[in-house]
Amino acid sequence: MAEHVAPRKWDAAERASARQLDQMEPAWCVMYGVGSRRFYAIATWHVLRPLIVQARAVEELRTLMREAERAASSPPVVPSLVPSQTSVTAWRTPPSLPGAPMPATSDGLRTVCWDLPDDLSVIGEARRLVGHTLAAWRLGHLTDDVILVVDEFLANAVTHGEPPIRLSLWGTPAELCVRVTDHGADLPRHLDLGIDAVHGRGLIIVAALADEHGVTPLAEGPGKSVWARWRQTTRSGGDPHAASVTRTAEAPSADNV
Repeated sequence: MAEHVAPRKWDAAERASARQLDQMEPAWCVMYGVGSRRFYAIATWHVLRPLIVQARAVEELRTLMREAERAASSPPVVPSLVPSQTSVTAWRTPPSLPGAPMPATSDGLRTVCWDLPDDLSVIGEARRLVGHTLAAWRLGHLTDDVILVVDEFLANAVTHGEPPIRLSLWGTPAELCVRVTDHGADLPRHLDLGIDAVHGRGLIIVAALADEHGVTPLAEGPGKSVWARWRQTTRSGGDPHAASVTRTAEAPSADNV
């Protein structure tokens, strides 16, 4: 008598990661190949020829996707957030940008923040908003690094945290800071990963891109703010070998963010 064998679900965690990333990336179709054990992303916007990137790990795939978007002759257009879904600290609203930087204060401080839906699909729009803001602040040289950090922070907040979720940026002539706040109790932590790990390297990526980063528990209840800082003096000719610092103490603060 033949014995019934239940089908095995190969690489369930990897397939789940691919589905999650597919929700986060409206301009891409993301999938995982069980046979090749690789992640694939296929561009869904108009390109002259098929655009496909592949990688062994989710974080590597996301980096390749951002590089492909920058190199594309016609970058993807991500639908804007519905205005009722987002509350913004703003000074003015240029066309198609539901939020904009406030005018600089006497000490050069500029701030902007967005309250975001607890939805992975909003991350693509958040990247666009950050890119527009940095361009308006004439900080385009930091855009690639900041967007990757925002990507990591928001993915963790939506996946592992709890709403409400707020994304904040503020800058002075000396530094740029980004902060993502959610109300989940768990704190992010560095993981001891094996060579075949397909995800979990978010904080490693942040540490490589930012001058300083850290996490601050919320004083008024469950939740935390994860933050990263880029020193303008370092980027514009200071000590290029200044060490990156990870802190779990107090994050940089701006009173109106």
